[in-house]
Amino acid sequence: MLTQAAVVALIQNSAGVVVRSGAELVDMSLGVVEDISDDLAGGSITRDSFATLHATSQLAISRDLDWGQALLRPYMSMSAGATTARFNLGVYLTSVPVRQIEASPLTHTVNGYDILLALASPVGGTYAVDAGTAYLGAVEAILQAQGFTRYLIDQSSATKVLPTSRLWPLDDRTTWLNVVNDLLASIGYQGVWSDWDGQLRVQSYQSPRFRGPEWVYDTSLATSMIGPRRTRERDFFNAPNRWVAVRNNNVDSTPPTEGDGVYTYQNDAIGDTSVAARGGRVITRVMFLDASDQAGLIQAANQSIDADMSDTQTIKVETFPNPLHWHMDRMLVNDPELGPIMDVLGESWTLPLDGGNQSHTWKVLLT
Repeated sequence: MLTQAAVVALIQNSAGVVVRSGAELVDMSLGVVEDISDDLAGGSITRDSFATLHATSQLAISRDLDWGQALLRPYMSMSAGATTARFNLGVYLTSVPVRQIEASPLTHTVNGYDILLALASPVGGTYAVDAGTAYLGAVEAILQAQGFTRYLIDQSSATKVLPTSRLWPLDDRTTWLNVVNDLLASIGYQGVWSDWDGQLRVQSYQSPRFRGPEWVYDTSLATSMIGPRRTRERDFFNAPNRWVAVRNNNVDSTPPTEGDGVYTYQNDAIGDTSVAARGGRVITRVMFLDASDQAGLIQAANQSIDADMSDTQTIKVETFPNPLHWHMDRMLVNDPELGPIMDVLGESWTLPLDGGNQSHTWKVLLT
């Protein structure tokens, strides 16, 4: 097994790296049914950390599969000399493809959707979770009922239970994914996501402002992966700098107060949107949230606060392929053409399977 340093060196030393791609047909338990790499004629993977379904694939396949049901796991390999590393790129439920009749061999252009799509079907009725039910237990029961057997659940909030019953009425918009993410938000967890292998991940939210960088991009001759095409956009005119979160499901009979059903955060000094930078101007956003308790309210509110505070500056760049990127990545960028050294959050990226440049959209973090 390669060390982390060896993998980083393989990706960064792009001059001698050979990039190849492949794909596996898998089942819902993520077991490999068949490697169909010989039938893969190209494509790309796109991931958006803030989308409802975080990932899509666009693949060219030169054989018939059980379209609409087949699960595909594309992958990329990188080689330099005797060193090779393989990177799985998620699992995707295939659509019914467009057939290119004139192509030889016959080629299907297939759109694939994050395996989370299996959770995105409408509930189709009224759904309720009783008071006293463990939040994570309710989430796991839904995952299992929808056919998922491979998932990792952070058990740090396993003892938290619903203080009151929660009801999702019958409508045409509520999906099992909505229900799962609503339950997770109530205990300060981020929305469920699928990893490189296709496993679902359920994790407590960690602010990217307080995480270390997962990758460093710079412009030095030895390690630069950044292409010449890059832009930076700044737009923070109406961005809030004060947030008031109110707990919807407060079980006490008294009105919620600060510290007991209300959480207020004001950005006094961080970045261009702060109260100080705006000469004392305060822009408030009020949020009404379901939460397990005051700690859950703070965690849920912080997800929206972090998103607002990283939504004022956008950077778009192209880099050499980096298949280590995935979900909500924090990076350090040292590119004098873009400005001072900055921390950024990966909002979205598209990775061509042919080894072409990877395009990224990054949000600058205010730290």
